[in-house]
Amino acid sequence: MYEPLSKNFLLKRGYCCNNGCKNCPYKKITKMITVYTIAYNEEVMLPFFIKWYRERFPDCKIVIYDNESTDNTVKIALENNCEIISFNTNNKFEDAVNMYIKNTCWKVASTSWVVVCDADELLSIDQNTLIEEDKKGTTIISTQGWNMVNKDESTDIEQIQFGFKYDYQSKKILFNKEKIKEMNYDPGAHNIRPIGDVKYSEKIYSLCHFKYLSEDYLVNRYKLLQSRLSETNKRYGWGVHYNTSEENIRQSYKNSKNILSKIL
Repeated sequence: MYEPLSKNFLLKRGYCCNNGCKNCPYKKITKMITVYTIAYNEEVMLPFFIKWYRERFPDCKIVIYDNESTDNTVKIALENNCEIISFNTNNKFEDAVNMYIKNTCWKVASTSWVVVCDADELLSIDQNTLIEEDKKGTTIISTQGWNMVNKDESTDIEQIQFGFKYDYQSKKILFNKEKIKEMNYDPGAHNIRPIGDVKYSEKIYSLCHFKYLSEDYLVNRYKLLQSRLSETNKRYGWGVHYNTSEENIRQSYKNSKNILSKIL
């Protein structure tokens, strides 16, 4: 006859195995965060995105605001028990609408902590670490942005471990909604003007931007988003980097391989 694993043993192990252990200390904190993301034709990234956050925050709720994708984005989301909220922008990339969603979607979350991000933005933090930050009184997680690069042209996104530092990608995507009343994201959510009990974590966590999946992927992604730029985006210069020529995109990809560091 086997004795149940003790609470202390399970705490030392550091994660929930989801096997229904009698003394599981993680039961009350299973759903610590809600993850919100905006997606358009993200069938390549979405499976990895879901796996990434569910591994680090067991059973976390993931809400996907889908901008009327034409690929398998919605199918993948529903198969993985994600909530889908569709919104229409007349087949245009509207940063003004995205900005509104990111500044309001999280206010209805039932969890204290929320992630508000794009589908290619993966934050390197887990539930136990966030619990410790919460105990310290942290309300916003500090980040260092990295552009992740597929240097070996692998077809498996999970094998991508190298990237280069990109400060513009150091977004504040994880925060405590009980303490932060407004984030005031700007277009692209690169900057914030938070209102509330603002306390940034002393530790800086890697925010991995899985952008350089392959040379062709990068070119095609830029072309797709450039073709959908709204008149408002063009007027205010939002998303203009998607106008980069194919030649320059390909050269940027090649150059990035010379400045890589191991991140994961």
